[in-house]
Amino acid sequence: MKISIIVPIYNVEIYLEKCINSILNQTLSDFELIMVNDGSTDRSGEICNKYGMIDSRIKIIHKKNGGLSSARNAGLDVARGEYIGFVDSDDYIDKQMYEKMIEKSIKNNSDIVICDMKYNLNGKDISQTQFKDFGIMNRNEALIKYFNHRYFKSHAQNKIYKKELFNNIRFPEGKLFEDVAVFYKLLYKSRRISFINEKLYIYNQGNSNSITKKCINNKHFDLIDNALEIVQFFIKNNESQELFNASSEMYFISVKTFLEMLYSSKKKICQVLNLKNMQKLLIKKINNDIYIRGLIYYKNERKCNIIKYESYKLKNIIYLYNIIDRVNNIKRIIKFCIKSIGRVDKRYLSNQ
Repeated sequence: MKISIIVPIYNVEIYLEKCINSILNQTLSDFELIMVNDGSTDRSGEICNKYGMIDSRIKIIHKKNGGLSSARNAGLDVARGEYIGFVDSDDYIDKQMYEKMIEKSIKNNSDIVICDMKYNLNGKDISQTQFKDFGIMNRNEALIKYFNHRYFKSHAQNKIYKKELFNNIRFPEGKLFEDVAVFYKLLYKSRRISFINEKLYIYNQGNSNSITKKCINNKHFDLIDNALEIVQFFIKNNESQELFNASSEMYFISVKTFLEMLYSSKKKICQVLNLKNMQKLLIKKINNDIYIRGLIYYKNERKCNIIKYESYKLKNIIYLYNIIDRVNNIKRIIKFCIKSIGRVDKRYLSNQ
């Protein structure tokens, strides 16, 4: 069997049939579709059962609700294909997606193939992608491009993976931004990565149950925790200075992204945590994380304090956000401020 396509499902009855049909209508027929009903309380489970009766390629798992990672892991545990693919149950895919991606993998002997994504809102393409076809990359090249965060991202859905990459790797349960926590490990185990500059995966932004639509709470700090774990991973594995610098840069990008999420979602911040408390938590986390990273890597308190000093610049960015918000100039000022931070690794490491 060529590929196992894993679809986690939770309360998506209005989207599910379109998703399933787009998979069953693939020009590649040699696949298994693993539908994991993660404790849905609507008709999603019934829809799964209906399709399971009409196509022998479908495997259905009904389980208690455990979240996206839990559902994906349940699918991985029973997958039999040479490749693994993921489709979110409120999205759909081009009919040639898996045929083209597997052909690319075979031609280039690639462990991972990445295609472009179309972002759909109420039937309208709102994509603003910077995706580029880099041809074939080795592991280190792909990791550095990924950490740069401009060219391709950690989304699990627009990729296929050789199944063996998932040996001893599973999605972390109970955490947000699970793709970030896993993708760098899969890249690290890969020898070759290929790209297809076609929008073969259609991502639906109209689902109000999406994580990005929900209120901001302290679980969203997982974004920063994941980034710190990546830096520590490359320290532990004694990787090159270039990889360390790139992963460190991603840490600062993650903090910037968290700030943007926080301030673009002020009205949706959960009542248990007001904006001021979120600011305090973020500042504390930045201070602790950067100091710990310095202790691990440099073993030099002077350099640690230099790194820690950078965190206070981030604190100033938070206060600037408040001022800017009052005068309706957030975008212009924050762009200027962000350019002044996140360069500690390049600036100080180069002088050591």
